[in-house]
Amino acid sequence: MESSKRITISGYYGFGNLGDEAILESLVTSLRDRFGKGEPVIVVLSNEPERTEKDHGVRATNRWNPVAVFRTLKNSEVLISGGGGLLQDRTSSPSLWYYLTLLYLARILSVPAYVVGQGIGPVNKKYNELLLRGAIAGIKGFHVRDDRSAELLRSFGVGDDKLIVGGDLAFLLSGTGTDRNEYLNYPDREIVGAALRSDVEGRSDVLRAVSSGLDMLSEKFDVNVVLFSTNSLSDADLNTDLQDSTEVPCKIIDVDHLSPAQLVEMMGDLELVIAGRLHALIFSLLSKTPVQSISYDPKMDLLIEELNDPDANPGLSIWQPDDLINATKYLSDLESIYRQRTELREKVTRARDEIVQKTEEKMDPALDWIEEELAGERRTG
Repeated sequence: MESSKRITISGYYGFGNLGDEAILESLVTSLRDRFGKGEPVIVVLSNEPERTEKDHGVRATNRWNPVAVFRTLKNSEVLISGGGGLLQDRTSSPSLWYYLTLLYLARILSVPAYVVGQGIGPVNKKYNELLLRGAIAGIKGFHVRDDRSAELLRSFGVGDDKLIVGGDLAFLLSGTGTDRNEYLNYPDREIVGAALRSDVEGRSDVLRAVSSGLDMLSEKFDVNVVLFSTNSLSDADLNTDLQDSTEVPCKIIDVDHLSPAQLVEMMGDLELVIAGRLHALIFSLLSKTPVQSISYDPKMDLLIEELNDPDANPGLSIWQPDDLINATKYLSDLESIYRQRTELREKVTRARDEIVQKTEEKMDPALDWIEEELAGERRTG
């Protein structure tokens, strides 16, 4: 394969969101495992190109520079719209339009486009749905992370021959051997962590319930408490409010400078995590740490539902913000998780192993698509 061949990857990269950076790290690693380092050349559209190049060892282009993006796509054999929840308007319509514009531009330039590792939808506005349907018609293959996304695509007319239901690519992360004591230097006491989302609906109820839960754990079990986020910049104010709301000292850890794999290893020293973001939940699972989740989006509910299937059955709990008004039940659930943490760690490990294996298996056919494209063999669709 000629080294001049290029793959362009688009996504929410270079914004300090460790969940999206984990997806990129896993995608780049998967491509290199299949093709070898440097062949083909991987170019990432990034908000912070220099950091993306440094962190991931790839080439990067400023995603906001239309001339640079046009040239990058024009000189690429494949566009991968990679990971996260890009094709939805829950966050904002302009965000959706950005990624759809890239897909339409790829079609104009006759560059084959593939969706890999994404959750599709929700799309609530009719004109956004029409734009999405138009873009989908030009995409050659879809690797999605959940059944809900697959069903939406089927309703848009996507056939099963173009559809793979895999998992979140963050499950493909590997460890780094980082010394975690630099961040969690409490050798004589167990540590509980909370990683919440600042813009969650019912924010005041979440703060009240979680702060009460942390107070309870400290009083009953003499634990230390650390606060962090997989998207530190967005959630900094919530961590400060949570720190002010608790009666026990809480250490806020800045993890922005860590790689996703380093954060996973750090979380391995926690006894329990209260997770309010999808990738805080995923990183907890990867670190084999018992977790209690607070939902902000159906994608968290779908993952917990998949993990709690009858075979694995780790009994993971997830709370909707509206349900946190019932503080007695919430605190009871949190205490139960902590008391059963040793048993739960074993169950979480088994559930994690199963979903990692599934994610690996489902990634292979998506890589086959890319390999066929680079070899000039995949010309239909």
